[in-house]
Amino acid sequence: MTLDEKLELFSKAVIDSATSQNIEIVHQYQESLQQLYDEHKQNALKKTEAAYLAESENLMREKNRTLSSEAINIKRKINEKSSELADKLFQDVALKLEEYMKTPEYFDLLITQISRAKEFAREDEIIIYINSSDAGMKKLLETNTGVNLTVSTRDFIGGTRAVIHSKNILIDNSFSTKLSEAKNSFSF
Repeated sequence: MTLDEKLELFSKAVIDSATSQNIEIVHQYQESLQQLYDEHKQNALKKTEAAYLAESENLMREKNRTLSSEAINIKRKINEKSSELADKLFQDVALKLEEYMKTPEYFDLLITQISRAKEFAREDEIIIYINSSDAGMKKLLETNTGVNLTVSTRDFIGGTRAVIHSKNILIDNSFSTKLSEAKNSFSF
């Protein structure tokens, strides 16, 4: 082989070797860039996902705060309306009681309450009170029940109250107490 041929063969081998090294370097560089790209993409996705979750949680908290606030406002309005309706209802009940107290049934109720209190006391001394608004019926009630009645100085709307001092017993059949109990136990 001549020197020119050897030189050409050597030149070709060097060029082939340089080309293959160049291709290998470019391939490694591409792999390195791809790896950096994938890592950057993965980090960006993680950051985006974290930001999305954080914002979602913030929105949920804000929604819950708003719902809670609205629920409190609604409950307050319901309570106000309930209270208003209950007051109106009990005003109507008070008017109905006033009408009832003008009927013969009310007189019969007083006789029943007085008789029951007397039976309950048996031989013990009992003081039976009627409301001052019923003072006009005192004589008639005493005649029908055989019991001495006392007109109360405290207004309890209607009905009766009885006291057995020897046993520390109060029998409270007054309309004011019954109304108060009904108001306290009343709910919509």
